[in-house]
Amino acid sequence: MQKKYQNVKAAYPVIVKQEKANLYLVHIIDFDSDTSGSTLSEAIEMARDAISEEGVARQNVGLPLPKPSFNVKASKDTIVTYVDIDLAKFRRMSDNRTIKKTITIPSYLNELGREHDINFSETMTNALKAKLGL
Repeated sequence: MQKKYQNVKAAYPVIVKQEKANLYLVHIIDFDSDTSGSTLSEAIEMARDAISEEGVARQNVGLPLPKPSFNVKASKDTIVTYVDIDLAKFRRMSDNRTIKKTITIPSYLNELGREHDINFSETMTNALKAKLGL
């Protein structure tokens, strides 16, 4: 039986400080954790991943996620911004389980694929990713 998880879409505050020209430190207030990136956009992306990973881990063991804080104050040499998360989307993107599917293709394509040592599963996966824009 597959677990059903409550989808959480939220925006959590983070405090960003530029430490050096290519180092941005990020403090994730509500999770009391830190991450970093070499650019501001990478630092925010890393914060989104860290919050999402922690959120999924908490859901997996039945723990609640903290409520996002508001009215966060920080020193003048920092940036306070909010990072949005979508746990259902993150869970789908990070789920690498394989699922067996039966497909129907023309016989001649099957024969040509075998002659050329085509990995049908890999080819279908790549085609689906391309079709879905992933």
